Amino acid sequence: MLMFRCNHQQCRLRRKMTGAGDGSTTSDLRQAATAFCLTTGETLAEASASGLLVLVFLRHFGCTFTRQILGKLEELEDFAQRHDARLVLVHMLKSGGEIRYLGGHGDIARIADPRCDLYRAFGLGKGGPLQLFGPRVWWLGFVSIFKGCGVGHLAGNALQMPGTFLFRDNEIIAAQRAHSAADLPDLPKLFEAVAHTDESP
Repeated sequence: MLMFRCNHQQCRLRRKMTGAGDGSTTSDLRQAATAFCLTTGETLAEASASGLLVLVFLRHFGCTFTRQILGKLEELEDFAQRHDARLVLVHMLKSGGEIRYLGGHGDIARIADPRCDLYRAFGLGKGGPLQLFGPRVWWLGFVSIFKGCGVGHLAGNALQMPGTFLFRDNEIIAAQRAHSAADLPDLPKLFEAVAHTDESP
């Protein structure tokens, strides 16, 4: 079970029990949404009540795949806005530590989660050897570096897996939990999944 606590300086989430389960429950998710704040000052629950959110949970900032995502922030933000959604980045540094990595995109809303509690609430756990260092990851990492994304120093938990979610009214509408460290947000497929759900009888 998770225990959440929020103060006026920064919304924080604390775990009542030690144990790193990767599963999530509806109650955990709703408590987390109330406890965590965006850089705009809203809680995640308040922001999701105002409209659809695209939550992009990042790996550490030195990861070449994270750097690849950061290089496409304008594209991701434009796509989200065209679908009446708001892009929000979730990262593992203390609030403010991410600014140096964002370039000219400091206006994008963000959530700081150094303890990875929000990651866990969304069902994102730590990766295993194949997920982090498998042949596909090495190959796509080489391609990413070749394209100029490069690598940087470790800034966050190197084992944490990423993911992308559509989130509204404290509920996950669609999810892309990464199967490997190389998996990147695919917003067209994410929104397509919602469209198919809406069309179902």
